[in-house]
Amino acid sequence: MQKKRPACGPGLPQALLLIALISAAPLPSAADGAPEGPTTEALQQQIRELQARVDRLEATIQQGVPVNPAQTVQPVPGGWKKAANWNLLTKGMATHEVTEILGEPQRRRSVNKFEFWEYGDGLARLYLRRLKSWEIPTGIDVQPTPDP
Repeated sequence: MQKKRPACGPGLPQALLLIALISAAPLPSAADGAPEGPTTEALQQQIRELQARVDRLEATIQQGVPVNPAQTVQPVPGGWKKAANWNLLTKGMATHEVTEILGEPQRRRSVNKFEFWEYGDGLARLYLRRLKSWEIPTGIDVQPTPDP
């Protein structure tokens, strides 16, 4: 089964607009006495370069672009069994960031583009591999951690 490409990504609308403008533009002929513009081959090369750029941007999106790369998160040992780690979660985190903080879930369920990760009686809800909401499990260690 092939992965579906995102319908739209950064740069895609601009590339499509450029292609549409190039396709719709009337080509002057030498007989009209109009100055010669870019050759067809040059325009085709430009389209190939733009398509390669769009492909690179879409690949970056599929890998997951960090929401805030400057933010560093230091989970405390104990994974999901520590309240301090649940407090480090933020909406929009990528799946790998959630597992770095809480560890692997005890159970995973998928429904269409949604994922539900279970940690004890706690739950992390993800949509398109991004954290949307969570419920902290009951009976976990809630002792505050000292500030560094």
